[in-house]
Amino acid sequence: MASAQLSLSTDQYSHYCSVCLEGLKVPVTILCGHSYCMECINKYWDQSGLMGTYRCPQCRMEFNPRPKLHKNTTLINLIGQLKENGVIRASPQGNAEPARVLCDFCTVQKRRASKTCMTCMASYCEKHLQPHLDLAAFKRHKLEEPTENLEEKLCPKHQRVLEIFCRTDEICICSVCALTEHKNHDTKILDEEITERKSQLEKTTQEVKRRVLEKMKKVSDLKETAKRIKISAEKEEKEHKENLKSMLQSIERLKSEVGEAIRDHKQGELSKVGGVIEQLEKEITELRKTESELANLSKTDDHMQLLKMFHNILVPPGDGCTPDIIVNEDFLPETLKKKLSAAKKSLEEIRDFVKRNKTGPQVSNDALQNPSRNDFVKYARSLTLDLNTAHKRLHLSEEKKKVTCGEKEMRYHAHADRFNTWQQILCREALWRICHYWEVEWSGDKAEIGVTYRGIGRKGAGNECVLGLNDKSWSLSCSEAGVSAWHNNQKTDISVPISHRIGVYLDCPGRSLSFYSISDTMTLLHKFKASFTEPLFAGFRVRTNCSVTICPLNRSVRRLASSAGHATSSVSQAMF
Repeated sequence: MASAQLSLSTDQYSHYCSVCLEGLKVPVTILCGHSYCMECINKYWDQSGLMGTYRCPQCRMEFNPRPKLHKNTTLINLIGQLKENGVIRASPQGNAEPARVLCDFCTVQKRRASKTCMTCMASYCEKHLQPHLDLAAFKRHKLEEPTENLEEKLCPKHQRVLEIFCRTDEICICSVCALTEHKNHDTKILDEEITERKSQLEKTTQEVKRRVLEKMKKVSDLKETAKRIKISAEKEEKEHKENLKSMLQSIERLKSEVGEAIRDHKQGELSKVGGVIEQLEKEITELRKTESELANLSKTDDHMQLLKMFHNILVPPGDGCTPDIIVNEDFLPETLKKKLSAAKKSLEEIRDFVKRNKTGPQVSNDALQNPSRNDFVKYARSLTLDLNTAHKRLHLSEEKKKVTCGEKEMRYHAHADRFNTWQQILCREALWRICHYWEVEWSGDKAEIGVTYRGIGRKGAGNECVLGLNDKSWSLSCSEAGVSAWHNNQKTDISVPISHRIGVYLDCPGRSLSFYSISDTMTLLHKFKASFTEPLFAGFRVRTNCSVTICPLNRSVRRLASSAGHATSSVSQAMF
């Protein structure tokens, strides 16, 4: 009795999900009464409910808002009981399998569809397809490979097959629509349009493949360049280490030898001076002795003794001449002193050069105030618009260098980085640590050009999502009516005339962001001072019927190592 009841249950309740065509997993029953896997119906509505309307995949009943889903515990228990009693078994060959279209005419156990008739708008298994193959009345019906969601292939207004494509409105229509509301539109047979678009897709695919190969070649070339840079840098580093080591050893030897020579020179000169001092001191002693004898003689009363001793004492010993000596107090010649001073200066220049180039070269303050494009172009950075961040009304050029805001929304896929309220877009490249420069051209009524941290808001209409209106972004607002700079919702009006070409200079080491008007001359519009704590991304806000284009720039390349090598060579020449 229980077995009979279970068999009856199998007929009354389908244990297959019509979305994945597998056994129900975590079944849920929606308002129309049909049951699906919770994951399957959620994915189905995520993909098909973008316009705010949610349908049942089987009966097409519409729901708005999206229904909340709850497990069908009764169905879960029933399926579990059927499995335990062996009523639910693996599908035999020919029955419905996962990811296959079911026959619309099988009643109890649905089998896999063999064909779909686009005239009858129904799918048939091999058994139920037989009349279409045998009877003359069905010979003219159009049979295709099994097709899902046939309702979507019918005109919702006339319930006829969508067999024509309207190029004017970019939609599929039926023959009645083509004769009525689309009468004067550019239309084409749907199959022909599909064939033509597939041909275009094939061409586009080939072009994409060509570009992929081209970019792969560029990547390969850049990898080779990076390899050469690495080898060159290692070679330069080794040479500089050897040169500096040799210089240090020479300096140590020179220090020791010069010190020893100076000490020898000192001893020789001191010995010379000491000998003269000793001689003079002896002469002083003799002279003082003579002085004492003369004093005694001048006091004597013995005239005979005075006359006898007078000539002997009157003439002092020696010739009375002090010996002349030449003392050389300076051991190193003046020319060598100058060379040592020059070597010290060269070493200091090398140290300043290396320190200055650790974070990349910077534009001088004088160049910032009196700019020349040559001072900035050497820091040019190539930027590319990031499609994943673009608002749906923003249209990108094929090479992703130009963005235009139109009235029609594009069919972009959902992405967490996409701006959903403000018509904004960011670039893909992170700007950090060194100096960067780029130029853009704007057209139309108004556009904002700026930079932002990655953490700027993307969803909603608050200031946290708008360039320049929060503490995560800086922007320049450009319009024919005037120009202003914005940061953290603080506005700075700018009275300098503006052109439609703007230069942006980001100096991360110097903690500044500068905007320039580019024409025949380069004019500073505004300079922000800020301590940038993380990578920045260039961004744009584009108003309706306006556009912003990233301009190509040529960049001059400078060889750091050769400059350092030249400086080291100068030191060696100065010292030796």
